[in-house]
Amino acid sequence: MKQHLKKGEVYLASGGVNLRLEKGSCLVIGKRLGAGEQLRIPAGKRLPLEIIADTTMEVDFFDGGNLEKLTGRTIPAVWDELVEKVIHHHYRIVLVLGEIDTGKTFFSTYLANSLIERKVKVGIIDLDAGQSDIGPPGTLGLAVLDEPEIFLGEITPTAIYYIGSHSPGLHLLSSLVGLKRLVDKGLALCQTVIIDTPGWVQGDGGRLLRRSEIEMISPDIIVLMQRGRELEHLVKTYPEGKIVRLTVSKKASPTSPAERKGLRELISRRYFQQLEKIEIPFNQVAVDRAYLFSGQPFSVEELEKLSFLKENLLYGERLSGFEGALLVTTIPLSEEQIARSKQALGVFRLKNIVKGEEAQMVVGLADANSEVLGLGILKEIDYTEEKFVLLSPLEKRQQKNIRIIQFGSLRLGDDGREAGFVQPGYF
Repeated sequence: MKQHLKKGEVYLASGGVNLRLEKGSCLVIGKRLGAGEQLRIPAGKRLPLEIIADTTMEVDFFDGGNLEKLTGRTIPAVWDELVEKVIHHHYRIVLVLGEIDTGKTFFSTYLANSLIERKVKVGIIDLDAGQSDIGPPGTLGLAVLDEPEIFLGEITPTAIYYIGSHSPGLHLLSSLVGLKRLVDKGLALCQTVIIDTPGWVQGDGGRLLRRSEIEMISPDIIVLMQRGRELEHLVKTYPEGKIVRLTVSKKASPTSPAERKGLRELISRRYFQQLEKIEIPFNQVAVDRAYLFSGQPFSVEELEKLSFLKENLLYGERLSGFEGALLVTTIPLSEEQIARSKQALGVFRLKNIVKGEEAQMVVGLADANSEVLGLGILKEIDYTEEKFVLLSPLEKRQQKNIRIIQFGSLRLGDDGREAGFVQPGYF
C-alpha cells in the first residue's frame, strides 16, 4: 500500500510492518532514512517516524501491524538538549539507569544515533545479560557504531564478556569486571560510550551492583529514566550537576516474564543455529571460574590411597591450602566414602563433582588475553581422553585461538532453549 506523508508529520509504526521509501526522507530513532531504503519492524516493536521531507513510501503490514498518525513529536526536546550537552562538554561516559520497560534502550539508541549524525564516534555497552541486544544471552556487549542503527541486535558486537548467567544476581563480580573491561575498550575506540543498564535497581543486589558501577566508572553524566523518584537512592552521593532526570514515556510498553524468556531463547537460537563440534585437549586451555583443574593432579601414590573407590574415581586433584581436594566420580560419593577419602588424603574438605553434570553448560571461549571469542555448549569433559567436547558457532579461524574456557551457571539445549542451571561453585 502506497502512503504519502507530509513534512513535519509524525507517525507511530507498530510491527509487523515493512516500509520502503520511494522518495523523501524520515528520521527513525535519530537515524535518517532516504529514498530507496527499507525498514522491517517486527511484531511487538513500535517506532516513531518523523517525516523531514515530503515522503512517498510503500507500506506492507503483517502480524497485526499498524501505522498511526500522531499529533506531535514523541521525542522530548530535553533529549536533544542532552545531545548538545554531551557534545559541548565532550562527555565520555553516559550511564543510563531505569527500571524495566522504561525505554532505556530506545533512548540510548537515539542518543547514539544523534551523536553519530554530529560526527561523534560512539560506542554502546549493553549490560542486560538476560535480554541483550548486543551479543548472546549471558554476556555483556560493546558495539562501536560506524553509522546510525535502529536495531542494535542486528549488528556484530565489537566485544562481549561472558558473566556466566542471564542474571548478575550470583555473578556480581564478573558483571563488574565485564563492565570495566568493556568501558576501557570502548573509551580506547570511541569519543563517547553510552551504557545501557538492566532494570535491576532495587533490593540489596540491585543497589549494590548499580552503586558499584557508578563508583567504578565515574560517569560524566547519569541519566535517570524514572516515573517518579524510584532511582534517587542510587545517586544520593553523586554530584547533582552530573545527573539528568528524564520522565518515562507513556508509550513505553511492558514486557511480561514469559515474553522476556521467549526473547532470550530467540536470541540464543539465532546465535547457536550453526554449531560445529569442537574437541579441545586439556593441555591446550586453562579453565576459569572453577575449582576443577585449578589444583595439582594427584600423584600415583595419592591415587593408590583412594583405590577403595575403584572405577568410580575418574580424576582427582589437591586444591590450594585449606580448600582440600577435589574428586570427579561416576556417581556421587557416599558420606562414608567422603569421610574415608578425607582421611586417606589428610584433608578437612573434599569437593565431589559427578561426571555428566557438565552437560549442556554454556561456557565462554576466550583467547590468551581473556578476550571472549564466543560461547559454546559443553557436551562432555572426557577424563579418559583428556579433552573437552563442545558445540560452538565459532569459525575455525577463531577456534584455534581458544586458550581459556570460562565456566558459568547457564544450561541450554542444542536448540538454544533454556535447560536449567548449574549451581555457582559446583565445579
